[in-house]
Amino acid sequence: MTSVISDDFLRNDDGKMRLLSWLMLGLVLFMAVSHVAQLWFLWIPSSLFKALHLCLGIVVLCVWNAQRRCHVLRSTIDLVFVCIAAVCLTYIFVSFEALIQERLFGPSQTDVVIGVLLLAAAIATSYGVWGVTIPLIAVGALLYGYFGYLFDSDLLYHSGVGFQRLVSYTSIPFFEGLLGSMTGLSGGLIFVFMLFAGLLRTTGGIDFILTLAERLGGRTVGGPAKVAVVGSGIMGMISGSTVANVASTGSITIPLMKKNGFKGSYAGAVEAVASTGGQFMPPVMGLTAFLIVGITGVPYGTVMMAALMPALIFYGNLFLAVHFQAVSSGMKPQADDGVARPSLMGDFKEYGHLVVAVILLVYLLVGRMPPGHAAVIAALFIIASEIVKQVLLNRLAPFTGLRIALRRILAGLHEGVVNGAQLAVVIAVIGVLVDMMTITGFAQKLSNLMLGVADDSMIILLCLAALSCLVFGLGMPTPAAYSLVAVVGAPALVDFGVELLTAHMFVFFFANMSAVTPPVALAALVASKLAKDSYARTAFTASVLGLPGFMIPFLFIVYPEILMLEGTLLTRALAFGSIFAGFVALNVALSGTMLTANLPPLYRLGALIAAGLLLWPSVLASAIGLALFLILLWLDRARRVPQVAS
Repeated sequence: MTSVISDDFLRNDDGKMRLLSWLMLGLVLFMAVSHVAQLWFLWIPSSLFKALHLCLGIVVLCVWNAQRRCHVLRSTIDLVFVCIAAVCLTYIFVSFEALIQERLFGPSQTDVVIGVLLLAAAIATSYGVWGVTIPLIAVGALLYGYFGYLFDSDLLYHSGVGFQRLVSYTSIPFFEGLLGSMTGLSGGLIFVFMLFAGLLRTTGGIDFILTLAERLGGRTVGGPAKVAVVGSGIMGMISGSTVANVASTGSITIPLMKKNGFKGSYAGAVEAVASTGGQFMPPVMGLTAFLIVGITGVPYGTVMMAALMPALIFYGNLFLAVHFQAVSSGMKPQADDGVARPSLMGDFKEYGHLVVAVILLVYLLVGRMPPGHAAVIAALFIIASEIVKQVLLNRLAPFTGLRIALRRILAGLHEGVVNGAQLAVVIAVIGVLVDMMTITGFAQKLSNLMLGVADDSMIILLCLAALSCLVFGLGMPTPAAYSLVAVVGAPALVDFGVELLTAHMFVFFFANMSAVTPPVALAALVASKLAKDSYARTAFTASVLGLPGFMIPFLFIVYPEILMLEGTLLTRALAFGSIFAGFVALNVALSGTMLTANLPPLYRLGALIAAGLLLWPSVLASAIGLALFLILLWLDRARRVPQVAS
């Protein structure tokens, strides 16, 4: 996704570009206001709103692309798709009653043409934003839907979907596929969170988060990497795209890590894994929390609590892995550079309104306010507080302060709308694939195949589900990846007897981890470019650093307490402690570092055995593993004393 953190879209001296800039400004304001109005007042039927959301998204992205392109032909093509989307939206609005009442099962020729045009515009726009992978998958799904009768395989064969039905199922008049329930979730929930995220960023959010992260760990051993872990994790929580988060925060954190002595591949891997883990972090979970709620029907509070312990385990161990790497490399805490920095009170004066906005959002979400309403209230708070702040900072020239605030607010709305439009288009296109898999019976057949191969083996089924999620999640933003694997991987697990939310959390984790899984590993690819180092080394290092992300989902099955779905407070605490300690021991075994660096092989083997025992679902095994790890810690402390003395 884009990261527009300036108001350059309002500054253009070229006549044509200035016209596009003002058109873009109008679109940004209209899309933001119309979505907030729908959330609060339901001013149009939900099916019409889904069409408005998608078509406005296409128009916004095409105008945005035309603004940025120097190539006349490409800009012209973008504007052609603007016209197509506008025509489709106008037709749907004018013909809506007839579409849903008179022509639902007998669409006219014009209905079919409009449906085809809308499909073409959405797929082409997704290609312009996300590259070739997602459009190819969507086109392949449509071709499979039409030509399925040509396949001999029991898995792939179906009787075929006629052209008219194919268009109806994936566009109008059924309002499914492109205009299905996931597009409704995108417009009703995800989009307003993107507005909040855009406003947070352009009013100082990145500076605030990195300043907070530096205070938490910036002056310790490996400080810049710890800053990346904390900062990228927080921003990743609300970004909805691991790759976009790497591109934005990584441009700051990766050079800092390299300057501190980390290898480029390691710095890139830390950023990639931290941004990936941000998608697990409640309360927003990279915007996927709302899709999980919409697909499973599980209450939002339950989903948020289920993600809490796994996210803390993931980040706690990444933080420790970075620390161990810094210690093993002989790094020292950063020396004071002599530059005067604001006090904690000074930071609060600068960023306090953002702190309050985030706390307000969390408070409203925990207080069971509908998530979309909570995001709007938090966004309005940022707007109001930014205006007050800038006017007070420019008391002698209040209109100057107001102008600064409005520019930042407009830049934030611009970023939020563009990012929201990007997710709207990709989620809509993935909706086509999901519907085709359902209509043709492929999803159910794949689920049955996985169950058949697994026979009665839970571990084989989990491995098959994990593999399918990693494959289907490749190259996609997190919400789109989850939307797909929720249809591909979760049903087999549920049919086998896995609890509904546990199954969906399992596939969500693996779909997200595809961002750091070779051979694609898009997050690692972007990070390696920022680090100016080998993609292969960065991706491999990211896979090792992200190892808990591949292991934690399997623990959902044997430790349901960490999802807070079962057990008492005590059993949940014991499960959390045992798993966390197990991953700490695993970190020690992999890095060869505990209190000292370069542990002897026997110590590392002992740490590996301790990790296995701590992660094994048995109180006795965990107790033995903990005792073994404490013995190793005591022995390493004894090794450390002579080293310190020398």
